[in-house]
Amino acid sequence: MNIAYIVPSLANKGPVVVVYELVKQMIQYGHQCTVFYFDDDLGIQFDCPVQRISFFKKYSFVDFDIVHSHGLRPDCYVFFHKYSHHSQPKYLSTLHNYMFKDLSYQYNSVIAFIGSILWILILARHDKIIVLSNNAMKYYSRWIKSRRLTYIYNSRNLVLKDLSQDIKEELFKFKDGYRLIGINAMLTHRKGIDLLIKALVFLPEYKLFIVGTGNELGKLRFLARKFGVVNRIYFAGYRYDAYLYLQYYDLFAMPSRSEGFPLALLEAAAMKCPVVCSDIQIFKEICSDEVAFFHLEDIPSLVSAIRLAVNNSDMTKRMYQTFSKKYSIEIFGKKYLEAYESELRAGCCLYVF
Repeated sequence: MNIAYIVPSLANKGPVVVVYELVKQMIQYGHQCTVFYFDDDLGIQFDCPVQRISFFKKYSFVDFDIVHSHGLRPDCYVFFHKYSHHSQPKYLSTLHNYMFKDLSYQYNSVIAFIGSILWILILARHDKIIVLSNNAMKYYSRWIKSRRLTYIYNSRNLVLKDLSQDIKEELFKFKDGYRLIGINAMLTHRKGIDLLIKALVFLPEYKLFIVGTGNELGKLRFLARKFGVVNRIYFAGYRYDAYLYLQYYDLFAMPSRSEGFPLALLEAAAMKCPVVCSDIQIFKEICSDEVAFFHLEDIPSLVSAIRLAVNNSDMTKRMYQTFSKKYSIEIFGKKYLEAYESELRAGCCLYVF
């Protein structure tokens, strides 16, 4: 099988990380892969050929069996440039978000609604739409026919290594005897980092270590000063392989208001780090009693969940076991391979009959 993946760029971001893991799995199965991208924003080194393409120039994918797009621009590219003849490959898209909800965090509600409707229409030229959870499948079934939908959980295959001595000294100097809450995320309103800053007021024995960049950085710094906790928060900025910090956190927090699929949660599970999560539906689907949940926007509930998580080692053990049984990289690869083969079989039957 010859598989083409289309991504916006090679930047070290969630959907591109998923493609990176997919490529490794498909190569292990003996298939050929090529990654196509638009922006010259490099970061991830793939184990297969990569090729930059222009959004405005049609590329012939006739030599491929599968073309798999990830993100709005890649989906648009397929819509505008898809060939229409019998030898065309099968086109799949993975949706990494809840588009109506997530776009509303970036734009006003009208733009978010119109943009989401257009995105749904653009997906009409794809043969199969893959979402990241059963909950997301129910969410999208209102607009996309069920026969065109399926869901596959993401996964991560972590390469375990230590941080450099300089970085460890940086982290330990900040920690300085406190318990350390860590979060690795884009600094956006959707990620709920502001909730952790507010909770820190009631957690005098804790500090907060934030790995990531984003457009909310200024607002979060202002909030830290407003609530008098600026000396207990460290904005580390972008760090490659942020999961390596998990081994030094006393607790990993995911206070998200919305999440397509929590890759960082799986990373924490694999690293046996205690986790506290908001009680949004995707987190409840992924885990049950393995993490400490709090009611979204409820600061006392978040404070209680943090205290529970750091003092309950059994939850952490159960989360690691759940990750190993349900969300392993092998299951992830097998499910995607089955999806590809199913679409190819469906295409063959179509041409025969």
